[in-house]
Amino acid sequence: MLRFRDPVHGLIDVTEDECAIIDTRAFQRLRRIKQLATTYMVYHGAEHTRFGHSIGVMHLTSRVFDSVLEKNPDLFGGDKAAIAYYRQLLRLVGLTHDLGHPPFSHASEDLFREGRVHEDYTRDILFSPELRNAIERVNRSFHDEYSSDFQITPEAIWLAYTGDDVLSELYQSPEFPFLKSLMDSELDCDKMDYLLRDSYYCGVNYGSFDLGRLVDSFTVYKGENEDQLKLAIAADGVQAVEEFVLARYFMFIQVYFHKTRRLLDKRLVSSLKEILPEGAFPLDVEEYLAWDDMRVLSELSSGEVSKPASLFLGRETMHCVFSSKPHTGREGRKLYNLAEKQARTILLGKDSIDEANLGDHLMLDFPRKPVHKISPELEDERGIPVVFESGKRPSSLLEESVLLDSLRDNEIAIKRLYVSSEYRNEVESALCQYL
Repeated sequence: MLRFRDPVHGLIDVTEDECAIIDTRAFQRLRRIKQLATTYMVYHGAEHTRFGHSIGVMHLTSRVFDSVLEKNPDLFGGDKAAIAYYRQLLRLVGLTHDLGHPPFSHASEDLFREGRVHEDYTRDILFSPELRNAIERVNRSFHDEYSSDFQITPEAIWLAYTGDDVLSELYQSPEFPFLKSLMDSELDCDKMDYLLRDSYYCGVNYGSFDLGRLVDSFTVYKGENEDQLKLAIAADGVQAVEEFVLARYFMFIQVYFHKTRRLLDKRLVSSLKEILPEGAFPLDVEEYLAWDDMRVLSELSSGEVSKPASLFLGRETMHCVFSSKPHTGREGRKLYNLAEKQARTILLGKDSIDEANLGDHLMLDFPRKPVHKISPELEDERGIPVVFESGKRPSSLLEESVLLDSLRDNEIAIKRLYVSSEYRNEVESALCQYL
């Protein structure tokens, strides 16, 4: 057993077999993929990477799994081999879930080809010979210690993460949907880690929540007919969930949708488009893995630097002359439309500006994100059951939380206008009547 010292979780135990996965070229690449894209140019401490996050998520899957098991010792029939299998599989899901991220993470996903998403690359990498060999090492060790009745394979890891093949014989059992809920739900381990990690490295408190209390609140819901396994919350943990959801809400408003970070992300994409072959990331997984943050920055600054690259590398920003409230309603959209029309009229009235170069002086942004996707229905995939010690029938989290129910169907939706420094004062003066 090896130990990684983590600034968020403290000492994290990692087996030698898991280290074989961490030591692969594909996983080491995550050291060179920033977790928060260009946020380090706003919050200067945000230099952390997908590498530390992935190890943190693996660690949290164990904590949540163990917490649930402690309250439900008969889970998986109490079979030690089955318990060890699902625990190990879940750890590998957490460890490998971000392998397919492009340089600067989500910021550059607009440059994927043919409607691909980063999960498509994760799957390709997971199924590559390098990862398959490392995962097989874990599988052999498991067989030596427990049983050969269970198989730890890239296919099983992928199924537990995505549930893509719901017709799979494995997915027909309740165990795999349960594992998926720990990695893909409104209370998953991925969100838990990135909120605490991003908050820590950005030097803010918005993403803080009581991790210990939340983890201790997890239990399992077995469905009305005892035919399901689903992550649930003990009744006395409702407030811990509320705090968690609000932490995510504040992080999106204050950090992830920060006006300067959003602008710099756009600058990055414009720059990156000029250096990628045909303006998009390659489909071939080996060629894709050759791209990381370091290569992007190196190529942007080498040779004759293009205008977009110069603007990005020099952190040349535009001024946000209009920003709606975090929840843009009808009135906010009306004001935005008026402001955009006025800004366009002023800028296109200049001799040096036309439709072809208007983008150099006016930029629009409209970040959107649901506050949460928790369903009021227990049996829904996005529903979160609340379980009572008294034996009372489980209820939905939204029945137990007036706060979270009030936020249902709400979304963060911000409309912004940016104008170049040259025309900032003129446009701002004209927009005063709308602000």
